[in-house]
Amino acid sequence: MDILIFTVKLIFQVYIFIILIRAILPWIPHSRFSPLIAPIYVFTDPVLNPIRRGLPPMRIGIDASPFVAIILLWLLQQLIIKLLSLI
Repeated sequence: MDILIFTVKLIFQVYIFIILIRAILPWIPHSRFSPLIAPIYVFTDPVLNPIRRGLPPMRIGIDASPFVAIILLWLLQQLIIKLLSLI
């Protein structure tokens, strides 16, 4: 069971790291279609786009969706780990 919990934690940590990279990308000149950058958009868009639709527009120029996604992913991770520990 410990290996399963470790795997869940690792998957969530990697995904949160990718979202953090995505949050930094607007400040770095890049091409969205670059072979190194395109997978980041492919992996994060399914989570970030629904959050963006639900958030009111920010007037300060910062996309808050990555931060909301990280909080939601952390909560989901905690829930999954709690359920796995009950088994």
